[in-house]
Amino acid sequence: MKIFKWDEINGQDQEVKMEAFLSAVNDTYAILQLKDEEETRPMHFISYAALQKSGDTPDIDHYEVVYVAPLLPYKDQNTLLDEIYEKFNIAHPADFHGHSLSVSDIVAIRTNGQVSCHYVDSIGFVTLPEFLKPENYLKNAEMAMEDDYGMLDGIINNGKAPAMEVTEKPKEERESILEKLKAAKEPGHKPPAWFGERNLE
Repeated sequence: MKIFKWDEINGQDQEVKMEAFLSAVNDTYAILQLKDEEETRPMHFISYAALQKSGDTPDIDHYEVVYVAPLLPYKDQNTLLDEIYEKFNIAHPADFHGHSLSVSDIVAIRTNGQVSCHYVDSIGFVTLPEFLKPENYLKNAEMAMEDDYGMLDGIINNGKAPAMEVTEKPKEERESILEKLKAAKEPGHKPPAWFGERNLE
């Protein structure tokens, strides 16, 4: 886990913000907004029902993290989401560079290591259980940052994977161990003294 200097995170790129969101010591939230690309323009500022009617669903690949911050204590999730909506419409933080929180944006909340994502709808929020699946969201962050795709193991950028050599132990070695075990059962064989045991002979 990392302790981040939060005032520095939001000036960084997408990968740094996602890493901060996913691996901070404290609970965090993130604001995700649709990328400004030709493919995503028809999805901007439309309700969840309209998005579904067009045959689309929110896709993590269409979004970018525009802001992350630690969560302050809150009563319940609905109140928290309303407070975040108000904050990002009335009193933007100085380091926030996205547009005012609007329909089609997503608020991701991470508490006690669990992530939930909430689509800003025309009225209220729609929870998106499939948006960042627990088995995929860390992998997505790792793939953006990892030196070696063979090291997708839940720890971001922990170096190159060592070359794995799969070799079978020689048959003679296995047999010699087996012979030692057989010899230990033979009458008159005395097992070696344990470490710290007195030699009484």
